Amino acid sequence: MTESEKTQATGPGSEKYQRILDAAVEVIAERGYFNSPVSAIAKRAGVADGTVYLYFKSKDEVLRTAIDTTFARFYQQVEERFRTLQGPREQLEYIAEVHLESHRVNRSMAVLMQTEMRQSAKFIAEFSHHHLVKYIQIVREVIRRGQQEGLFRRDVSDGIVAHCMFGAIDELLSSAVFTGRTYEAKATARQVMDVLLNGIGTRR
Repeated sequence: MTESEKTQATGPGSEKYQRILDAAVEVIAERGYFNSPVSAIAKRAGVADGTVYLYFKSKDEVLRTAIDTTFARFYQQVEERFRTLQGPREQLEYIAEVHLESHRVNRSMAVLMQTEMRQSAKFIAEFSHHHLVKYIQIVREVIRRGQQEGLFRRDVSDGIVAHCMFGAIDELLSSAVFTGRTYEAKATARQVMDVLLNGIGTRR
């Protein structure tokens, strides 16, 4: 086996590597970060405890990698769609749709993010903060472009709007996780953006 083949078999993207990531998300979603030893993750992945350490230095690194991978897919999906979807309002709706859809795509990750983000300052500081910053920045850029094009009011802060958008969707995901309520992502995203951009007053 060549060095390249060994890397493919044991490195990022390998089948066992992905099993460990998936197992970590499932176990932590079920038991919480501090009650999820590496041994439980290894058992769920169907590997020996020591095998986890062949791929990752610690449980922290396993979780960080799983979250980084999830957000990387999210940003890649948004970036690819933006190449053909250029209207600021449509772009905001698409971001909201993909965000809401995350609960259906990977429920364990959605549970993990909703529970750990609310219970652990360490988790927020080390694992999620930089992803939230990037999310907010992407939304702000879209809003600023809409303001420049005269589609959105210029007398409101793009940062405040971006945080309001994230907060609304995050709260809907929290409801889905903790109550089992389901949302149709596309229709719900459209309603969220309608409320955010137009308010709830009747049109006259």
